[in-house]
Amino acid sequence: MNILITGGTGYVGKNLISALIEQTNHNLFVITRSISDFPNGVIIIKDDSSLEDNIVSAKPDVVIHLASYLTSRAETEDIEKLIASNITFGTKLLNSLKSVQLKCFINVGSFSEFHFNDGVLNPTYLYSATKSAFRPILKYYSEINKFKIVNVTPFSIYGGIDSQKKIMDILFDAIDAKEPVKMSNGFQYLDFIHINDVVNFFVHLSNNFMLTDNEELYLGTGKPYNLREVASKIEQITGKKINADWGAYPPRARDTIHACAPIGKLKEKLSWQPKISIEEGLQLKYKEKK
Repeated sequence: MNILITGGTGYVGKNLISALIEQTNHNLFVITRSISDFPNGVIIIKDDSSLEDNIVSAKPDVVIHLASYLTSRAETEDIEKLIASNITFGTKLLNSLKSVQLKCFINVGSFSEFHFNDGVLNPTYLYSATKSAFRPILKYYSEINKFKIVNVTPFSIYGGIDSQKKIMDILFDAIDAKEPVKMSNGFQYLDFIHINDVVNFFVHLSNNFMLTDNEELYLGTGKPYNLREVASKIEQITGKKINADWGAYPPRARDTIHACAPIGKLKEKLSWQPKISIEEGLQLKYKEKK
């Protein structure tokens, strides 16, 4: 099977490509703006004037659309990047697939598209709004070209190495810090899922997408923890103190207070569920930091 991946140089993309190479026999195509160090066997499609022709030549059966510009800001300089990456690029990709017999488009969104964690689109940030704005465009092309859509909404991913620091990285950085690390009040509940489980899920989905209909799948553990609880678990695992100034940052005007993935469909449709508990994931994270 031919799989086309966008966002292959990103946090999830790098880990996913390595896993697909090791665990499957799929033909992998990656769209990228610059030549990167991909594993042997990955076919690179440059994001340039030949993009459409090269996508048609690749004849993908499945697209895993990970590419996005992520920020919680909404400054003037961010607007063009958000629209270009999260709407324009995806639309150009879909338009390039018009003459391809695509079977499934796996669109990767964000839990911040659902501000009240109720399954109703209500973007928390401008970033979330651009991710949601892409959905009807995707629906339009799926109706024309008759391919299946699977929208996957990952929750708070942690573990491994990422170029962008996440809240888990900040908490680990605060271990025995000389100066208190400024934090929010720490009472927001988030559903933390380890990168290894995320990668395992996408490998499983790529092999079993025919089990799904046009689906909304929420990728998490179904067990939220607030940041102070996570900090306490880190202290127990490391035997060290987190030097955090809780409440130093006032609450933002619009922020996520409670996020928990409803994972019933993952079990029912795909017979899949995450394996790594928060305690196990934090232990893995600690080993990476040492």
